[in-house]
Amino acid sequence: MAKKVEKRPAIVATTEDGSPVVEVFAMRVEGDKLVMDCKALGSMRMDVVVSAEGIAAGWPVIKESRSAIMAFGKRVPGAIRAFKKAQKAAAVQASRQ
Repeated sequence: MAKKVEKRPAIVATTEDGSPVVEVFAMRVEGDKLVMDCKALGSMRMDVVVSAEGIAAGWPVIKESRSAIMAFGKRVPGAIRAFKKAQKAAAVQASRQ
């Protein structure tokens, strides 16, 4: 029987119809930059680099959007709990087979 290929965990941003735009697989700091290991549009693997200066230059966007950012952030803990619950249920189901 063919071995199931496990998909690598990622943060996925999609279009409204569910098509992946960018997947973030890992983040690391190199010097004064945040480097994200990403895949864009389902096929183009790349490192995306964000600097503190880049964040500072875009600060007005963050400031104007802070209520949306906070409202979204409040949803994350519940999503994490649901994800863990689904993982646990899948593990129980797999152990029964």
